[in-house]
Amino acid sequence: MRFTSQQRLDDGVAEREFTLGEIPGILWTPASASASAPVPLILLGHPSPGLRRMYPRLVARARRAAADGFAAATIELPGSGDRPRLPGVEQAGADLRRALQAGDPVSDEIIDALVLPLVDKAVPEWQATVDALLSLPEIGGPVGYSGGVISIGIRLAVAEPRIVAAGLFAGSFVPRT
Repeated sequence: MRFTSQQRLDDGVAEREFTLGEIPGILWTPASASASAPVPLILLGHPSPGLRRMYPRLVARARRAAADGFAAATIELPGSGDRPRLPGVEQAGADLRRALQAGDPVSDEIIDALVLPLVDKAVPEWQATVDALLSLPEIGGPVGYSGGVISIGIRLAVAEPRIVAAGLFAGSFVPRT
């Protein structure tokens, strides 16, 4: 993990942008966070428009978490922002829009093609992010996950034993698998 920028927000929250390999992310820690009193962590999920477009909502959620004594972090989803697009996902998105505009049911094949490549790539990236964040002296457990693409949250909560709570909200398609 390499920190690329740091600023202190007007409420004392430290905001640090980072990269983990090729994955950009943001970490927010409350003013009270220190190596002697590490704080728990909330992973902030978000939909796929990208970190820059989602920043106002993410920083508001992070500030609320910090006010409650939690660190918060998010990463750019695979295929979002400046990250390379995922093969087949754009076609699946076009198929989804076409079905919705026509009033047709959305098939399991469309949902699988749209969501599963994202989940398959995002969950290991979130796990690597948790590894890196928990190695910082000011962050301890437990870890929670909040919001974002529901399918990512479900798979991550099942696959990652360090996640002890998940708040899944917002609408998104969930594959039957």
